[in-house]
Amino acid sequence: MSVITSLRATPDGRAIRVEKDGSKWLRLPVHLVADLGLFNGEEMDDARVAAIEDAAALERLWESTLRYTVARGRSDREVLRRLRDRQATEQQSARIMARLAANGLADEDDNARQRVERLAMKGWAKRRIESEMLGVGFPRDTVRNAVADVLPADHDARLLDAAVARRGIPDAAADRRKMADRLMRQGFPPPAVREAVRPDDGTRDEAVDAAAPEADELIRQVRRRYPRQGDDQAERRRALGWLARRGLRSDDARQVLEAAATPDG
Repeated sequence: MSVITSLRATPDGRAIRVEKDGSKWLRLPVHLVADLGLFNGEEMDDARVAAIEDAAALERLWESTLRYTVARGRSDREVLRRLRDRQATEQQSARIMARLAANGLADEDDNARQRVERLAMKGWAKRRIESEMLGVGFPRDTVRNAVADVLPADHDARLLDAAVARRGIPDAAADRRKMADRLMRQGFPPPAVREAVRPDDGTRDEAVDAAAPEADELIRQVRRRYPRQGDDQAERRRALGWLARRGLRSDDARQVLEAAATPDG
């Protein structure tokens, strides 16, 4: 038999330090000590000790899960993955999920709306928000409904207008292409970005001059990124795609690749 030899409150009064047989044993929330009916001098058999330790482990998982979920808008898959990372058993995970549901914290539709609101406040475009939500495990229909409920119809248009107004549209075509590429990576629709930034303006009749500083930089980057593009067709296609994303027409892109493949070019 084991004996509880001490029950002492922590300085902040939020927990109780429990000693067993004169040695440190557990640190438990006050409410759990009351729920378990622990008292100083209690004699415990092995089953009672195991039950108390199981309850303490479950409570630690619960507190960790609350910190992870509350006001965060987590998907069920995220919560379950987090519990697995904390070495929770399937039974413990099921009990935690049931407890979340009982406290109104496992409504995935509501959590999805919270997540969309939080990401929208960070200035994310609709497509980027949807990608993030799907990536963390929200069902596609849940994401679609949350986005429709939370984001105004002109969400992307307003964000894009603000981004363009804040940065201004560069005069140089190369800088406009870089700006357009950056905005598209942020999730703005390519047609809207091209309409706002017009990265190709002034470039339709321009040929790539191998002596131009801009071309030199593109050639240098192609040589570094795609050193085998002159002999490897797959790598050449990747290089062409990379140049196309920077606004180069096919003919101009091929000139850059030929120059990059030439040792003296």
